[in-house]
Amino acid sequence: MMFVLFFTWGAWFAGLGRFMFEAGFSAQAIGNAYSCTPIAAIVTPFFIGIFADRFMNAERLQGILMILSAVFIAAAPNFADPENPNLFIGLLLAHSLCFMPTLGLSNTICLKHLADSERDYPRVRIFATLGWIAAGLAISFVFQYDISVYQCYVAAGAALVVGVYSFFLPGTPPPAKGEKVSFGELVGAGTFPYFKKFSFAVFMIASLLVCCAFMPYWANLGPFLGQAGMEKTTAFLTWGQIAELPVLFFVLPIFLKKFGIKWTMIIGIFCWILRYFVFATAAGSLADGAVLQGAVTSLALFGVLLHGFSYDFVFVSGYLYVDRHVDEKVRAQAQGLLTVFTQGIAFLISSQVLSGYYATKIMGEEATFSEWKQFWMLPVAYLIVILVVFAFLFREKKEPSGAAAD
Repeated sequence: MMFVLFFTWGAWFAGLGRFMFEAGFSAQAIGNAYSCTPIAAIVTPFFIGIFADRFMNAERLQGILMILSAVFIAAAPNFADPENPNLFIGLLLAHSLCFMPTLGLSNTICLKHLADSERDYPRVRIFATLGWIAAGLAISFVFQYDISVYQCYVAAGAALVVGVYSFFLPGTPPPAKGEKVSFGELVGAGTFPYFKKFSFAVFMIASLLVCCAFMPYWANLGPFLGQAGMEKTTAFLTWGQIAELPVLFFVLPIFLKKFGIKWTMIIGIFCWILRYFVFATAAGSLADGAVLQGAVTSLALFGVLLHGFSYDFVFVSGYLYVDRHVDEKVRAQAQGLLTVFTQGIAFLISSQVLSGYYATKIMGEEATFSEWKQFWMLPVAYLIVILVVFAFLFREKKEPSGAAAD
């Protein structure tokens, strides 16, 4: 289930930006396309809180949603018109609204039925990363759809498979069947008192602000590498997920134990800064007449490999911080609110502002490598400010997870 679910996502998310760039879509249209999953991430907690927790088995709801998501993304290629992209993007949004809730539903199914969730879940979850990697390799080497909208058909096929398969998974009934829906629970109101704690508020707001610089990696790196002459860009980006595996299983646990949440977060933000600086350096070399081989390719690869540290050190440390500092009764609400902050609101801002507005303002319709360098330096400057402010304001305190908000 995890493998095919994330194969579905990886089949279009990593390569769509390059297809749209090559097909002549505007930077704003690309930003709008990459706003679909953040919008869905904002809506998802409401959806899950109402339906999956109270009215329908998780596996059945997942099956219905994935089949619908397959229909929407299969229809999208028929409307991939750069002159009128609204319907194409609308279908991507419909697909995302169906797909994003399944990330939580799949976790619910796993945690309900695994014999030892603490032992077995990481082993299951690794297949999600492997599914994303397999999707990137398949798009580039099997189907050769790096610059083709047909990558949406690959995603649709995988979505249909996991949708049908979901109906054969173990029954996972709604845990709160018959209970009243509380709007406060849906918006994570139980977490609000914890914002009175200065360090908690700094951490949550910093997580949001950091993630506002995330989306150019997915939306704009493929077009940049494609313009530089790379063909198999989707496969190339899978090196980021490959790098996640050793970081997640070996480096991160050791680093967290030895240095704590604050330094883990600082290193994660620094790796984001370094990654974008590396891309800017590569763009500068290309502007000076270099070609995408040798040192320039090595720079790009190094930037992609930093994804393991950039993603895991920020996102996983965030989940762990919330888990340790929020009472168990509202922990699910707090994790949901963190997801809305980072993968919802922040990613939406990132898509619209960096991948949309500033990409259009800096590069226009015909991007030069000098303009690409300027574009990649923009999140570098922004993240340096966030890093300094976070390092100065955040104070990590050792306290029990059940501690009450001051």
